[in-house]
Amino acid sequence: MGRQRTIRDQNFWRSPRLLNCTTEDKVALLHLLTAPDSNITGVYPLVPRIAGAEIGWTAEQWLQVIHRLQDEGLARYDHVRYVVWVRIWWDHHTATQVTGPKLIARALEEIRRIPSEWLDDFLRDFKERLTVNQQRLINEALRPRPDPGLEEVPIPHGCGIDTVSDQVRLNTKPQPQPQPQPLTETQTPHIASNELDLSGIPTEYRTDVCKGIVKAKATGKLRNGAQLVVSAMAERFRSASGKPQDAMALTMYLAEHLNRPG
Repeated sequence: MGRQRTIRDQNFWRSPRLLNCTTEDKVALLHLLTAPDSNITGVYPLVPRIAGAEIGWTAEQWLQVIHRLQDEGLARYDHVRYVVWVRIWWDHHTATQVTGPKLIARALEEIRRIPSEWLDDFLRDFKERLTVNQQRLINEALRPRPDPGLEEVPIPHGCGIDTVSDQVRLNTKPQPQPQPQPLTETQTPHIASNELDLSGIPTEYRTDVCKGIVKAKATGKLRNGAQLVVSAMAERFRSASGKPQDAMALTMYLAEHLNRPG
């Protein structure tokens, strides 16, 4: 059974926040509130080409409207990570529901993926809509945990760790260091030529894109089909915002966070 997304009619068609919106702006907002890629927090990956196609626009038309929505404080879009924040999300969804036992784990996972530069603003808006107990729950769950390996260990008195015994002979011979096994170039073309269509990726970036997919797969972070990730990268290269500064890093990010269309 498909998901359901709710639009509160009074909060949309008669919202003071939308008074300056054009018809195109409202169409884009309706799509952002109901998009197949949307999640329970309203911050989710979205590729311009896919978003535009779903409402009959080009990627360029969609980006122009998104820029207007950003100027009005109704949405934010990260052109590098391909992530959108629908800032009117909680006008149509109940924030307290996502802190319930069935959704809290999923909500926390999605919150942890929010770009760091947005997180404070998101949490401020989100927690204003929660009860005191729910705010406390969110604060506790998102509090950084200490690294167990860095916990202070008591040292027994008199162990003499600050001195060196005269009877101890230090090993001064150089010890061989294990050599890391780098990702070889011979591994990368195999994936590119046998598994993926890289025609949308500029030639000089194909190796980095393939390396990103190989590394994401090796670390268990390839949560989407490899070709879907390549297509998202190709869209990034075609966009007007320019080429990514680190193609491998962006590929790894999309491999983990990009939602499947549908």
